[in-house]
Amino acid sequence: MNQPPSDMKYGYYHKIRQLFVYLKPRDKSRAGECRRCGACCRFMADCLFLKFDEEGLSACGIQKIKPYTCSKYPLNKKEHHTRDNCGFRFPAESE
Repeated sequence: MNQPPSDMKYGYYHKIRQLFVYLKPRDKSRAGECRRCGACCRFMADCLFLKFDEEGLSACGIQKIKPYTCSKYPLNKKEHHTRDNCGFRFPAESE
């Protein structure tokens, strides 16, 4: 997988871009569940609302009003940037 630029401006650009990408429907073939690793919340730019408990598991600090884009991640195989850590999979991805 290509490494994204470490420039923070690009990171925030990516997060804004995701808002529009995530208006599309989620791929119904997505399987698995969240492992609470926090990788998706740290991808490109750390989320301000990412919290960790005593066991090191991540949680959304604004869970009750969590952004729609966050709850739909990963949307599809192409947008699955954290597949090495993520508990979600798509049929063509290896475990």
